Amino acid sequence: MRDGAAKGKIERFFRTVRDQFLCRDLSHISSLEELNNEFTRWIEDTYHLREHSTHGMKPLDRFGLDLGRIRHLQQCEFNQELFFLETTRKVRTDNTFQFENIRYEAPRDLRGKTITLRYSRFTGDGTQPVAYFQSERLGTAIPLDAVANDRKPNLGQNDF
Repeated sequence: MRDGAAKGKIERFFRTVRDQFLCRDLSHISSLEELNNEFTRWIEDTYHLREHSTHGMKPLDRFGLDLGRIRHLQQCEFNQELFFLETTRKVRTDNTFQFENIRYEAPRDLRGKTITLRYSRFTGDGTQPVAYFQSERLGTAIPLDAVANDRKPNLGQNDF
């Protein structure tokens, strides 16, 4: 269930952005990077320096009152994965799955099971998807090497 009152602060911020930032002449901006820079400049030079009418403080000063309550994540090499996108894939009977037109080997025997993949939203950044099963991190997905997997030892007639 959603609580409208809990969203009030962010909704008010968006209204302020619409009423005070987006209504300005932005016709000189020709790229997303320029827009982001202009917005950052507006936040730092205008929004954070104006006293808020409800609590009589500048937003930056109000934020500073709660700095002691902020909890930080412990350093972990996998923290960036918290911001990855997620999708699920069913592992095939040959213990592989497909993601973005690439076949990958499952890190364990997970035939017939559904795994969760976390992947970077920025395509082409070189990061491989990360496989999870029942909330356990299994590791980075390894693309299937069909040639290497095709090389099986030469078995005799009675060998199985």
